[in-house]
Amino acid sequence: MMPWYKFLLLYLWIAPHVVLAVVAVLLLTKRLYTSFPAFVLYTWYEIAEFVVLFAIAVTGLSKGAWYVHVYLLTLAMSTALRFGVIQEVFDNVFREHGRVDALARVSLRWTTGFLLAAAVLCAIFASGQTSGSLIAGAAWVGRGVAIVQCGLVLFLLLFSRAFGLSLQSYVFGITLGFGILSSVELANWAMHTGELTESMARALNLLPTGGYHVAVLVWLGYLVVPERKILQTSNVPVGGVDKWNRELERFLQ
Repeated sequence: MMPWYKFLLLYLWIAPHVVLAVVAVLLLTKRLYTSFPAFVLYTWYEIAEFVVLFAIAVTGLSKGAWYVHVYLLTLAMSTALRFGVIQEVFDNVFREHGRVDALARVSLRWTTGFLLAAAVLCAIFASGQTSGSLIAGAAWVGRGVAIVQCGLVLFLLLFSRAFGLSLQSYVFGITLGFGILSSVELANWAMHTGELTESMARALNLLPTGGYHVAVLVWLGYLVVPERKILQTSNVPVGGVDKWNRELERFLQ
């Protein structure tokens, strides 16, 4: 392995978690654990996960098969926490918009169902094209999860923007970071389901950590810059929104 590549790989593994530690401290000092407890838990979990995996790698124990199981277990827990953060962001966005809350939640359920169906179809088609190894199986499962998460974040960005989510809010910063992270991981998992050359595999090894680095820097930037306003005044007519909600309640009964 080339020295510069090894250095870059090590940097992109360590640096994002160092920055994430700063993000975690800022979340505590700004008392944002009251508004974003799932995101605070996610940041501290990611730091702990890095410490464990880095210690395994440094001590030379990363060559055993059990390391793969530890990695996949921590990845599964991290994925579950991300879904919790996405739900938490949705709750924060629509907390002050009671009139559109029912519309937003129904739209979210339909969007989630559509994305889950798309993820299952992709997994079915991809399972016949990949090898039966544990890593290959995790690749197409991870791609399905990335489809759901990336789609939910995109839906949140579009939907919340339509109802006046401020670009300077912490909610938007968290969402933007996860949008970058989910998009990069979706591309990474999709490419890993095919046959790769050695040079392509090395390049893809840098993709998820590079995207993670950018996402963490986005979170840090939003925490350093003071938040101006969480939600701007919506331009949606009140009467129209009330009518939507009444129709939705009638439809769900």
